[in-house]
Amino acid sequence: MWRFFKDFFIYGIASVLGKIAAVLLMPVYTSILTKEEYGMMALIIACKGIIGIFSNLEIHTAVSRDYYEKDIDRKKMVSTGLYSILSLSLTVMAVMILSRHFWMGRVLGIDGRFELAFIFMLMSIPAGSLMSYFAILTRFHKKPVTFAVGSLLQLLIQIGISVYGVVYLRLGIQSVFFGVLAGELVAIAIFVFVNREDIGLSYSFPYLKRLLLFALPTLPAILANWFDNSLGQILIKKFISVEDLGVYSIALSITSVFALINVAFSNVWNPFLFENYGKPDFKKMTGRLYSTAMIAIISLTSLLSLFAREIVLLLSNPSYIDASRYIILLCFPMCMYILFPVAASGISVSRDTKYISIAYVAGSLFNILAMLLTIRRFGIIVIPVSLGLSRIVTYYTMYIISERTLHLSLPQGYIPALALFICIFFIIVSAGTGLWIRIAAALVLNGILALCLKKVISGGTPIRLR
Repeated sequence: MWRFFKDFFIYGIASVLGKIAAVLLMPVYTSILTKEEYGMMALIIACKGIIGIFSNLEIHTAVSRDYYEKDIDRKKMVSTGLYSILSLSLTVMAVMILSRHFWMGRVLGIDGRFELAFIFMLMSIPAGSLMSYFAILTRFHKKPVTFAVGSLLQLLIQIGISVYGVVYLRLGIQSVFFGVLAGELVAIAIFVFVNREDIGLSYSFPYLKRLLLFALPTLPAILANWFDNSLGQILIKKFISVEDLGVYSIALSITSVFALINVAFSNVWNPFLFENYGKPDFKKMTGRLYSTAMIAIISLTSLLSLFAREIVLLLSNPSYIDASRYIILLCFPMCMYILFPVAASGISVSRDTKYISIAYVAGSLFNILAMLLTIRRFGIIVIPVSLGLSRIVTYYTMYIISERTLHLSLPQGYIPALALFICIFFIIVSAGTGLWIRIAAALVLNGILALCLKKVISGGTPIRLR
């Protein structure tokens, strides 16, 4: 358990640095970029998410699943995955660049002023896919410090170029995407050197088939997750305004602290799962890890929610203050997403990954329908609410299947408690409660959570469903 959390914090710090830097740069960007530019930047980033899916077909997840299998020629499998991702991503990049005017003008409605930013984003597709692939291999080599060093260098280069271009050259958001591309190329060079022993000139179609049989059934889940995360932004631009999209994007950026926790947790959860699921104490270890994670999540949610207004004012300016309401409501779906790898444990072990897609698609369909039916009447506020409800659907669908296949039983009382706390936080902040009262509430709640954490570490579970 302690090795799990040691790796979690190292991977977490490496991931947190990037997100924290993005948040800390928010005052710089919001003081120079217009709301329209900020909204367009968010839209182009959302585009990169879905294009990236088709550039790697989730092959890297299949490689991570079979990395510890004894009957696998690891070097041949890793090389097969590498060359497959490289050829796919380069093809996708070339097709998208050649047809960029169609996608920008007719599909996304992106102004021609942002064409160069769009091109830089497309060029970063192969780089991002390869960086993710080699980062995974570095984690499975159990080299968290090397992972952190590579991630830090990538971040420093990205920030340096982005800030110089935006602040000093006044080149706009194209500088941000060029910085991302340059940073990813540096990280690739570092991670390739670390994993050079796993890379050869061999290629195996049987291994490619094995990888795709695991990865392809998960694609509907990945696409559904993209729709959940990005369709709301597209609908805001379509039905409300690109300026409001900029405000909502501020809330998404601030709550991205949960996304980085998810990255760190996923980085260590899968190796932990595939290495330990057959051990006698696996269920006990999993229960304690889950309880510890939930207590930390509730604590972070309380701080982010109770001081949402102050955080927005600190990181941007009063014109973005509406983002504070969205931050509180976004906490719930962001927290639920962190738990998805645990809920899907039994499915991953059994390799029956179609159930992951079924769960994601079911939740996404609920989300899309709810947003389309309500956004015109109620506005942006429905987007985080419907997203939270959809992730409840996805989580419990996967958890029920994992409970049957892996006989995994987790203390589910934490989730209703989290939802209740968020409702209370939203009422407190919306009522204009004074800062000192909110500070007192945060101290009391986190004191109670600290006692709960102490009980978990000592071997108990403070909140139980059964």
